[in-house]
Amino acid sequence: MPDGAGGYRVRVDALHKYAGQLDEYREQGTKITGKVAQADVGDKAWGVVGLFTKSGYDDTLRELQALLASISDGLASAQAKLTDAANVYQGVEDDHKTFFGQVEVLLDGPREPKH
Repeated sequence: MPDGAGGYRVRVDALHKYAGQLDEYREQGTKITGKVAQADVGDKAWGVVGLFTKSGYDDTLRELQALLASISDGLASAQAKLTDAANVYQGVEDDHKTFFGQVEVLLDGPREPKH
């Protein structure tokens, strides 16, 4: 987000919030994966003629399960990276506040206590 001074300001809270939303998507994906597992029916349900079709069904079901696992892995990776980025940005901000606070004390002297 532009800060008006030619730079950018990072909203660390927004990064943490979005990382949390990614976790919610992973939870939804886990529920969907459970439903997909229920869709795997036994050979008897297909009958003799249906067994020819079942092979294609099983292949498609495995592809869907692999896709859902990849999506979950991608969401976990994105969540970890966003959390790491938020922590780095917050650390830099905290370091700058400490540094400039020390510079202020050197220039202006210690602050007067508030009564």
